[in-house]
Amino acid sequence: MYILELYQNNYSKDLVAFDSLDEGRDFVSKIPGYTIEKEYGLENEYFNPENIPDYMEIIYNENIVPLSRFMFEPEENVEIIWKEISNLSVTKDKIIEGYSKIDAYIIDNEEVKSYIEEREVKYGFIKEFLESKGYEVGRSFFGSEDGEAIIYRKKESEEWHFLCHLDPSLLDIKNLKINLEEIVDEGLI
Repeated sequence: MYILELYQNNYSKDLVAFDSLDEGRDFVSKIPGYTIEKEYGLENEYFNPENIPDYMEIIYNENIVPLSRFMFEPEENVEIIWKEISNLSVTKDKIIEGYSKIDAYIIDNEEVKSYIEEREVKYGFIKEFLESKGYEVGRSFFGSEDGEAIIYRKKESEEWHFLCHLDPSLLDIKNLKINLEEIVDEGLI
């Protein structure tokens, strides 16, 4: 299922929903001045409100959708954004399609469980390793632009230091123990 969002100048309106993107695009093609541009493999859809009359109706599957140029600011295009959403009224017995925001990162729903599990295992390993070397380890910056991070300090110190973010790049490190040993041996922490 796809929700049609109209977006202009930090204002958005979820207008209607469709079972397929093809149906949705058939509907928006009836908006005067509707444009779809393809650039770098991405599609950008929009319309200019100056092309909309004072009042019009778009009839789709016997539904009447009112539209007016007075609904929008005249100077800027209105972006058309498609938001895919799962219909839980339909039984599928699988993880819903789409993505989830995990801290500061967007993760495919199919990968959310393994991403969180691997992230927490790596955090636990780093924490255990650094504590064995005499460091106190914590987490900070949850919800920040770059996401949650691992911080550390010598037990007798009051000053915390940044080690790394708990982000997808941390999960790409295969030999974490070797990397941590090199960091500690080189006196970087």
